[in-house]
Amino acid sequence: MVLEYRFDESCSVKEVQDVFISSGIRRPVGDTNRIQKMIKHADEIITARADGKVVGFLRAITDYAYCCYISDIAVDKEYQGLGIGKQLIKMLRHRVGEEEIQYILTTAPKAVGFYEKIGFEKADKAFVIKRKIH
Repeated sequence: MVLEYRFDESCSVKEVQDVFISSGIRRPVGDTNRIQKMIKHADEIITARADGKVVGFLRAITDYAYCCYISDIAVDKEYQGLGIGKQLIKMLRHRVGEEEIQYILTTAPKAVGFYEKIGFEKADKAFVIKRKIH
């Protein structure tokens, strides 16, 4: 298996929905318009493809000067454990910057160990206004 990584602003809504579903990440996969907006307004999108299929997806919002928020990082469950998530983050850091930028994300409890293992530190001073669910 050959993995191809690329900065890919043209990945389709369907590809993103599929990798969200196959990864187990909780996202509004049934809301096509919302997924389209998520793709359109991202500053950075990086994908990992296996035989053309998106098996890893990272979406980030950044000012390229001070902070970068990793909004989504999803890896198909069949491809987890191969270093794809780690590589997506490495590529983002190389592209956006390593010295001046602070990287921020929120995570599901099951993924905490992964992020700690690759160098993220837990932050205890974060605040959230939760989405209103209709």
